[in-house]
Amino acid sequence: MEDIISDYIDITNTSVVEFDQKRGYIYKDEVYFVLPAYGREEVYQELQHACDFLSKAGMKNIVCPVHVSESRYQIKKNQRTYVIGKTNLDASLSIPASGHELARFHELGATYPYHLPSLSTYGQWKTLWGNRIDHFEGSIQQWHQQRPVGDMHRLWIDTAPYIIGVGENAIQYVQESEQETRHQKKDQATFTFDRYPPHSQRLLWFDQIRYDHPARDLAEALRYKLMTGRSTEEITAFFYDYHTRSPLSIFGLRLLYARLLFPVHLLDKYEEVYSHPFEENLINETKLLFKYQRRYEQQLKHFFHALGINTDELKIPVLDW
Repeated sequence: MEDIISDYIDITNTSVVEFDQKRGYIYKDEVYFVLPAYGREEVYQELQHACDFLSKAGMKNIVCPVHVSESRYQIKKNQRTYVIGKTNLDASLSIPASGHELARFHELGATYPYHLPSLSTYGQWKTLWGNRIDHFEGSIQQWHQQRPVGDMHRLWIDTAPYIIGVGENAIQYVQESEQETRHQKKDQATFTFDRYPPHSQRLLWFDQIRYDHPARDLAEALRYKLMTGRSTEEITAFFYDYHTRSPLSIFGLRLLYARLLFPVHLLDKYEEVYSHPFEENLINETKLLFKYQRRYEQQLKHFFHALGINTDELKIPVLDW
């Protein structure tokens, strides 16, 4: 990456560091990174405005996209496209934070005065999830035709009807939840993560930022805890740490449940292993994931009860597993 960054800063006067497994270059009290690009130019313009807003509001360690010319963020090099990011060096931030801090982040994001059309997935879950299930189903059909066939192929082909069924249930649930009328002001879109990080990280990266319902992050934080066998007490504590500061409406609770129902963790794993069907460690990881999924399903069956939420009283529908 030195050949890219050296066009914009004097690399001979830099120190090399690493943050969140990404290589950075310290130059004049700022840290520069070269990151893969993933969107159109408009995306980075929106991200820069969002990062500027968060920085001015007091958030530290945000990696912001950098203009490389008056109207351009993206750099093409060796048939790939990159974006330069930079941040001020401050070690005070650690993500993921507590439920309380996540709620505070959402409250701050809700005060952002502009719409972010390129970053927003608010109200689009049904469509996006449907697309992912369709893609998964088509990909599995392709695997039926592949030769030779190994254990990985058989694992996913045998499990595919279950994944598709669970996905379709989640899509139907979120579709019905869109008709829910018990909203509140905090159900508006806010800054969220593309995927709330399960492990602590030092920096908030601009390519993690999305604009969506706050239930997105809370669900992903709880999904990780459920999938890794954390205690009911820890899961409940995180939920109420968030919920006490920023109570979810009935609509928000339904979106939270819908997102937990959707098997994104299984679909992510499938995309990871698809190109490596004969790697023994990935086969073992897949078997372990399917084993954990059985426990996850049982926890979801009693999810609201474990949180002390009476679904009959609040008229929140739940799946009959």
